[in-house]
Amino acid sequence: MNISLDTLSQLSANRSYYLSDEGTIERTGLLQWFKCVTGLGDGRAKAQRLAQAVKQSLLASAGITNDATLNSDIARFNGATYSLSGSSLREIANRFKTAHSEVIKTNKIHREAYAIAEEAADAEIKEWRKGERVVNDPKNPASLGYVKKLALYSVQHIMLEAANNPDLLKNREGLKSKMRTRMFLAIDAVNAAELAQRQNSGLGFPMSRKNGKSELGFPRFEFDELHFRAVLAALITKDGPVKMADFLRRLAIYQEEILQERKDALLNTPLEPPSVPGSGFAFAESAPKIYKAMEDSEWHRTSAE
Repeated sequence: MNISLDTLSQLSANRSYYLSDEGTIERTGLLQWFKCVTGLGDGRAKAQRLAQAVKQSLLASAGITNDATLNSDIARFNGATYSLSGSSLREIANRFKTAHSEVIKTNKIHREAYAIAEEAADAEIKEWRKGERVVNDPKNPASLGYVKKLALYSVQHIMLEAANNPDLLKNREGLKSKMRTRMFLAIDAVNAAELAQRQNSGLGFPMSRKNGKSELGFPRFEFDELHFRAVLAALITKDGPVKMADFLRRLAIYQEEILQERKDALLNTPLEPPSVPGSGFAFAESAPKIYKAMEDSEWHRTSAE
């Protein structure tokens, strides 16, 4: 079985366990018991690896990276010459759950909301491809991957709303519909920027006229890491996608020649995945400030030479 807070809490108290080669928790059989007793093979290593896997799973359930009590509990298994008892693992899991009950509950709800967001993004991108709102070049699938990231970042505020109000998850389709509406606003803003560039706005982004086999009427953005980050920085607010007019204004500072000179400002600004609450807004707040600060810095002038 997979390792999670729920499965750990349900382990048999009178059985022992180890970590399989596939990364799942397994009951100890005669062969594993013999390896642990004699020290042959990797039996003891599998038991010790289980302890670390349990630790990482519990920390992930609460969305934290460290816990002193958990560290102490897991340290008991350092150098273990036996498989780990179900009673010990249940005790550790239940103590951790009690200590972090609220954050575990919130984190679980957020994961459920994120799963809905992924469904919404996949559905929207399917429609965008049909409607030729995005570049769909089989030779450059990464660009479409960045589009999905934009969609997910654009509804992070809705995921937070669900985490604070779990009742929203009871209407799964309604929540998904709300997310799809916000995602559409995001791609609509991108499309507006593409049209503005066609009218010589000077944004200067790399573009493509290809969308699968069809020829588009005007050029479209093709995304790589740098240009995805530029659009993200211009697009995201704490309340989701910025209004279209504001997006065009904010995006205008990332003209291609200047963008290439200051690309480190965007590429080096930390950006957590869209599954991390608030990560898109945190990036959109920090990156433009660093980008703007490079304008008059001596470091920027010397490095650009």
